[in-house]
Amino acid sequence: MEKKNTYIKNLVERMSLEQKIGAVLTLGFAGTVPRAHIYRFIEKYHCGGLRLSCDMRQFGSYVDPNSNKTVVKLENADGIRFPKNAPVPTAGQYKAVLDDLQARAKNRPLSIPLHFSYDQEGGSSADFFFGGVQLFTKPMGIRATDEPKMAYEIARAVARQGKAVGFNWMHSPVLDVNSQPANPEIYTRAYSDNAEDVVTYARETCRGLKEEKMIATGKHFPGRGHSDVDAHFKVPVIDVDGETLRERELLPYRELIAEGLLPSIMIAHSIFPAIDPDNIATVSEKVITGLLRRELGFEGVITTDSMTMGGIATRYGVANACALSLAAGADIVLMKAENHLVEEVIEAIGTFIREERITMEELDNKVYRILNLKYEYGLFGPAENTGEPEKVLQDKAIKELARQAARRSVLIERNRENMIPVREEKVLVVEQKVKEYNDMYWHSGILYEECVRYNEKAAYLETSYSYDDIDREQIAGALSDYDAVIATNYFLRGKAGNRDFWEEQIRLHPNVRVVIVTNTPYEEISIPKNAQNVLVTFATSPENIKAAAAVLFGKMTPEGVWPLSVKKEAPERTEKERE
Repeated sequence: MEKKNTYIKNLVERMSLEQKIGAVLTLGFAGTVPRAHIYRFIEKYHCGGLRLSCDMRQFGSYVDPNSNKTVVKLENADGIRFPKNAPVPTAGQYKAVLDDLQARAKNRPLSIPLHFSYDQEGGSSADFFFGGVQLFTKPMGIRATDEPKMAYEIARAVARQGKAVGFNWMHSPVLDVNSQPANPEIYTRAYSDNAEDVVTYARETCRGLKEEKMIATGKHFPGRGHSDVDAHFKVPVIDVDGETLRERELLPYRELIAEGLLPSIMIAHSIFPAIDPDNIATVSEKVITGLLRRELGFEGVITTDSMTMGGIATRYGVANACALSLAAGADIVLMKAENHLVEEVIEAIGTFIREERITMEELDNKVYRILNLKYEYGLFGPAENTGEPEKVLQDKAIKELARQAARRSVLIERNRENMIPVREEKVLVVEQKVKEYNDMYWHSGILYEECVRYNEKAAYLETSYSYDDIDREQIAGALSDYDAVIATNYFLRGKAGNRDFWEEQIRLHPNVRVVIVTNTPYEEISIPKNAQNVLVTFATSPENIKAAAAVLFGKMTPEGVWPLSVKKEAPERTEKERE
């Protein structure tokens, strides 16, 4: 490996073994208020970076939404009883937190800066959701705008806002080609089911992130789109032949690597029999070193996905899997659990090094790649985010871009009863509770609030994201009392869906006119097959919901273009259903 950056090369030579092990670790920081262990991660364990999960006070266990069984139980002996809702800060308050953590890192021997990584894919995938930040549609919604430049502009806006508070490493773009409509993990996180479209829109996203000096991460290599299993709970097996894998799944990586647009890549917790039938890609030397490094010629930083996810943790054990992934060729392990597993991971990596399953030369190469990337993106220099982040978040151009992206992505999937626009007076809005975000910008009930602007008589019924018995009883009992029903049927990975319930209710109430508002274009996961009126928002974030309400009541013309290769037409109601 050629090491052209003499500053970083000399820095690596001066590092202790403990510092080098720390450099390959991205550890977790849940919430917005650091506790003692966060300082310990930085000052004692020399961690290279923190993965920021701002909405929760404690990183929790993985519970399969279908079986309701705990797949990976993460013990947290930190005294926290109510882990869900972290304090919601202003942008300036959160910037102060990250500035303090970065200052502590730069006060360490050798002054190696932290990277702060996060998810900001769009819609509900938003670790940065507070302080008035503008949230944008999901990648598939960006594709639905039918304008690649929109991906570029959105990426620049997202990066500018993130960097204003201190984020510097984004776990995007998603390069998966969602060729399996029943995929419960990727769905609208992908740009499309067409590989060429994924390349086109991901390219623009990468260009925008690079221009704003936000480190991009292509994921999930080699490609997790052809799966009906969620790796958070089980091991997906991407059973496609080698030719298909190279022509479809690998196309975005091959193109963007060649164009120098991927500074880092994240490995999928999945098995790819065409490459390595025995091992999950995260610990597979054939996938990481053989395919990604040698065949595709990738020279950037390779990171794992979260190592506590069910697919990887249950098969290998968390600490062992982290060490195995480094031995297979990964540079960074992402370990988000903030508990005893941190010490176990460090010990496991140390054991692999002592046993020369990871050589010192290999470790030095990993550390060099990581630090060199930080150097190239300015992390070793003076802080760029020295101003007031609120000024960036209040940028009128960014706000207008969010509105444009919403209007140009929302689409009417079907309107067989000509219910859109809704003209009925007695309207019931059945709306799911969104994630636990709860500030004036993003909270539960936004769709209803917007609908009331157009119909003051509209009634409201709030439900859980995944319906419980009370929700089902209240909905079923209320349907016949209204001329029209606007019902959200959003889908979120890790949550049980409500599609089957709505299929049953539409069948049982053939005379009730129902509009389904959903965030995916898929019958397989969110659209009832017998639904006659469907509006697709692609995101549950504020601007998309506002646009959806305006479309529902005829105050806005939807401009979204169908983003998939195949369009499924809804069946006409049978004569029996119409009776």
